[in-house]
Amino acid sequence: MVGRYLVVFALASGGEMCRVGITASRKVGGAVVRNRARRRVRELFRSRWEALRGWHGDFVVNVRRGCDVVGWQELTEDFERCMKRAKAAPRSPAS
Repeated sequence: MVGRYLVVFALASGGEMCRVGITASRKVGGAVVRNRARRRVRELFRSRWEALRGWHGDFVVNVRRGCDVVGWQELTEDFERCMKRAKAAPRSPAS
């Protein structure tokens, strides 16, 4: 699910836990910028972990340009919009 600052991929699985992966390419910026963007996304997952209870699968979040400097409220809205769409239509694992 593509948002302004994030791209979220969801994969439903039969596992017992939810896993999260966060990526940031060099197109986003230098190492400092990429790390700051990843830390912000990690904090979004930590603060909204209760919303993911009961969902078994994996999330991969690709950070886009601007994620490191955008206001927290705008990033949160983009994150929640992407997560809502990703949870509604997850991909199933390949056989």
